Amino acid sequence: MGTPYVLTPTSSQTHVFDLSINKYEAICSQAVVAKKKNKITHVQFNPIHPIIIVGDDRGHVTCLKLSPNLRKMPKEKKGQEVQKGPAVEIAKLDKLLNLVREVKTKT
Repeated sequence: MGTPYVLTPTSSQTHVFDLSINKYEAICSQAVVAKKKNKITHVQFNPIHPIIIVGDDRGHVTCLKLSPNLRKMPKEKKGQEVQKGPAVEIAKLDKLLNLVREVKTKT
């Protein structure tokens, strides 16, 4: 995944987005909390494995493994070296945040 993030609105679901694919539509959604009155309070990505840990306000912890279809890396173009690592992902996110900041300052 390029630039993933997770939203957990007031419902009991997590919505996984990837900014490099589509910032308006979730690439997957998963019900995490069994009861609607429980609220999700923490989400943590595993930096090595494609796993997300989700905690709720009752102390329950759920481990979600991302689908292999969501973990496909972009194909390398001939003659180009694909950059990898946390520094590249941070640079992508900084670039996106700077675009948003520029739009806000213009309006």
